[in-house]
Formats: sequence, structure tokens, C-alpha cells
Amino acid sequence: MTFRNLRPYLSLSICLAMVAVLCSSVVAQDTVDFVTQIKPIFENHCVKCHGPVEPDSFRIDDRDDALAYIEPGTADDSDLYLVLISDDEEEIMPPPKDHDDQPLTPLSKSQIKLVKTWIDQGADWPEDVELVDASGAAAAAVSQEPGSGDVGEDNGNGLDPEAEAAAAAKTQQIFNAVGSLHPAAVHLPIGLLLASGLFALFSLRGNFVMSDCAYYCLWLGTIGAIVACASGWWFSPMENRGTVVEFSDLFNQEHKVFWHRTGALIVTAVAFLLALFAAGARNRDPDDGILWKLGLIVLACGIGWVGHTGGELHYGEKHYKDLHGLYEEMIGPAKAKPKADVDEEKPGEIESVDENI
Repeated sequence: MTFRNLRPYLSLSICLAMVAVLCSSVVAQDTVDFVTQIKPIFENHCVKCHGPVEPDSFRIDDRDDALAYIEPGTADDSDLYLVLISDDEEEIMPPPKDHDDQPLTPLSKSQIKLVKTWIDQGADWPEDVELVDASGAAAAAVSQEPGSGDVGEDNGNGLDPEAEAAAAAKTQQIFNAVGSLHPAAVHLPIGLLLASGLFALFSLRGNFVMSDCAYYCLWLGTIGAIVACASGWWFSPMENRGTVVEFSDLFNQEHKVFWHRTGALIVTAVAFLLALFAAGARNRDPDDGILWKLGLIVLACGIGWVGHTGGELHYGEKHYKDLHGLYEEMIGPAKAKPKADVDEEKPGEIESVDENI
């Protein structure tokens, strides 16, 4: 068997080894941020019944009151977590229905897992962060929709409002399940597309194995990017970073996720077109294809930027703090300005006199 016949198997083996390494790196658990990940859950599901409206009951919006029901570092010993996973309908939170006998949206498995991870990591709750009732605005918006009638009345689609709300909650649960895949799914395409650009750079001098690796990583990365975009579409509203309801929402720069989402969609579309172009070039001549390789290098730069914006969303100022800290370790801290040659005489300080004078 000639080397040319072995090339596809060798290249595919390298790509599979890279996939295994990248998948193992996803196992590392990120730190849960209270403001962007836990606060929206409490505001959307808890504050309505455990807030200012019921001052004599447990107050989730009171930081000290809430932390009294939490054992930082041990979710399994925390009452706040145990009521989320209870099998008792009289105990589980949120309950199936509110005080007005209206159905409530339960927490998804991903949200419960997020709360558990937050508690296990120490339940960090910044003192200056306050909770507000975010469910009231959503409920008011639903009640103002055309066709929303009283309980028990047909809305024109064969379902009464209670059944329709239950169906909507089930649909939302499915969307949340898809969205919860995003943190794990996003790492693989970023790594593969960055690797494809690196392999493309190494193949510019005629290395056929590197060329094959670049091609296969491009296709695997493109498929992974499509999955990441689909899951990220539903992950964004879960994190309160921007929901696309109308086409104009795609261009709303007030969404925290705007640049990350826009860049990801552009990079994924370019990657798919580039993969088709590379396939055509390789069919014409397996050893040719300088243009798609150069395109891969540019694409790798783009995916790096998309990953950076995602890091900004997740880590915030800490993202830059770590980078600046690493920079100072390598370069050294900024030098302090030299003191003046003549210091001012301090009050009560006697100037020394040379006894030989």
C-alpha cells in the first residue's frame, strides 16, 4: 500500500485524536456567575411569591434570609436546593400552581443543576446585588395578547388558557434542554476550526497529511458550529442576554449577546461555504487548493474572535483581569515614578549634623 493510500487514514486518526483531547477539556467545570446565571432564575421563578408581596414568608430577595437556607459548598444539605428537587407537590418549588391557581413554569433540569453547582462552589452572592420580580412583566404581556381570555374560556385554538400555559411550559422546557447543551457544544467547533487553520498553515508548503487534516477538521468544525449556533439560540434567553422574537431583534445591539451571536452566525456560514469550496477543489486535484487553505487561516482568526466575545459574556471583567495578570507576570509591573531628589522635610524631624564640622 502506497503512502498516498494511507494518507486519509493517517489524517483521520490525527483528527479523531484531536477530538478526544478537545472533548476531555470540556469536562472542566466553569465557575457559575450569580449575576448572569443564578439571579435570572430566582427573579423569573421565585420573587413573585417570595418577595415584597409576601413580607411575612421566606424572602428570596433578602440576601441574608436566602443564605440562611443554604449551606455553601454542599447543595445536598441546603434547604433551598432540596425544595427544587422534592417529589412532594406540597413542598416542591416552584409549586405546580400559584396562589391564584394559575400554572407555574417549573425549573428545567439545567437550571436546577446550575443552582446546585453554584451552591457547591460556595454560593457567592455579591452584597450589592438585589433581586426584582421579573415574572410580572412577562405575565402582563401574555394577558394583553389578543385572544387571551379568562380561565376556562376557549382561546380560539381549542385550548383553554390553563392547558395552553401547560403546553407552552413543556415547549419551553424542550427549548431550555437544547439551550443547555451550548456551553459543552461550543468548545469543540472552536478547537476544530482553530486547528484546521493551523493545519492549513502547515500545509502551504505541500504537506499532504496536514492538508487532509485541515480539510477533515474544517468539516467536523463546521458541523459542530451549526450545532453550537442552534443550541446558543436558546441558551441566550435562558441567560437573559437577548431573545430574538422578530427579525429586527437580530440587529439590536442592546442585546448583550449581539456581537457574539452575529460573529458566530457569520463564521458558521463562511465555514460551510468554505467546506463546499474545499470539497470541489480537492475533487479537481487532491494536491491543490491554496485558496481554501488561505481562507481557513482567516476563518481561524474569526473563530478566535468569536470565542473571545463568548469569554467576555461568561467571565466579564475577570476575563480581562486574568489576561492583564498574565501580561504583568511576563513583562513585569509598571515601574513606579522615581522620587524627587530632595524630599520635603517632615514636621518635627531634626536634620542630622556631622559632628566633625
